[in-house]
Formats: sequence, C-alpha cells, structure tokens
Amino acid sequence: MLCAGNMRREGWQTLDANPKNEPDFLAYIPQLPPAVTAIVWDEIEWIHGITSFYPWEGRSLLGEVHGILSPGGKLVLEQPDFNNVIGHVEWIFGDPTYRNPLHMNKWSFTPSTLTAMLKDAGFSHIEILPAQHHVPERDFRVEAYR
Repeated sequence: MLCAGNMRREGWQTLDANPKNEPDFLAYIPQLPPAVTAIVWDEIEWIHGITSFYPWEGRSLLGEVHGILSPGGKLVLEQPDFNNVIGHVEWIFGDPTYRNPLHMNKWSFTPSTLTAMLKDAGFSHIEILPAQHHVPERDFRVEAYR
C-alpha cells in the first residue's frame, strides 16, 4: 500500500514517509525506492495518496507503478472527486488540524482526469467504481490493470 499511513491489512506491505507509522518501506516519494521496484507486484493500493503530489509527480509515479506490476496486475486508487468536493476546502486540500504536510493535498482529480493520466502511464483497462475506504459521496475508486 503506497502512502499507507497507519492502515494495515493482513498479507500486505506498506510504504509511507512517516516513521511513526512503522511502514515496511520507509521512503519519501516520488521515485519509488529500489527495494520496492525490485519486486513484481500483483496488486498495489494507493488510497488518498496521489493527491499528495503535483500532477507531474503523480504521472511519474503511475509510470513507475505500471512498470512494477505483474502482467494483469491491478492498481487501486481512491481519492476525493473534485466534482464532489467543490465548496469543502478540507476535502480538497486535506485536514490542517493534523499540521502535517504529508497529510495535505497538492492536486485534485476527477474520474476523467485520473483516467487520462492512467492511460498516459500505460494502463489499459480502467474501471471507475464507488469508493470502499472512505466517503462514497465524496470519493471515487479506480481499478487500473497493466
């Protein structure tokens, strides 16, 4: 799980920049660390993470993720839909009460803008689905396959 924060799931490995979260891979990204790129992954989840990067950084990371997924491997992203968050500044930029720059957003996406970025990164089959991890009325889920 990229930008995992304190999320944990049985059988999954985590990457995060905050040592307090005790991730399996401690790293600031963009640019995935060699320990991550040395593995071929069947599935990667990135929940509320791509919005923490400028669009050019997000595009670069999507290309890296595409390159480390196995053939037919799946990338799952969930994030707020810009179309649904207009008028809710905390949903666009993050919650400032944490006073943590790793918890703030630099960009926002709609299903169509993220789909275009995923296609540009080499993903072929892309599905837009309801969010499963956070607020379905605010967020959307993308499942993209290599």
